Amino acid sequence: NQVLMHFRRKGVRVEQTTEDGETPAQVVKGTENPGSMPVVDRIALDKAVSQLPPGYRAVFVLHDVEGHEHEEVAKLLGCSVGTSKSQLHKARMKLRMLLRQQNEPQ
Repeated sequence: NQVLMHFRRKGVRVEQTTEDGETPAQVVKGTENPGSMPVVDRIALDKAVSQLPPGYRAVFVLHDVEGHEHEEVAKLLGCSVGTSKSQLHKARMKLRMLLRQQNEPQ
């Protein structure tokens, strides 16, 4: 749920990876103390996003990661605004399910 909440907010900043190959962290801007915000498990997120169907993944990345409006997403993908909104909703629901499955004890 924390991952989805971070991406729902517009102020998401992705830091570059280090030369050692450490994973980047995503921190929500606009908080009083960004250093105290929880670090998103980037590996789990990347794994979950890679499991999304291609259409869902494209809309999710364009809207929630890159910050495009639905009108821009629709134009880029050649679909209607309604389709963009619908696929984003479905992508978020699928991501939520995938992340919960990853966090369940085996």
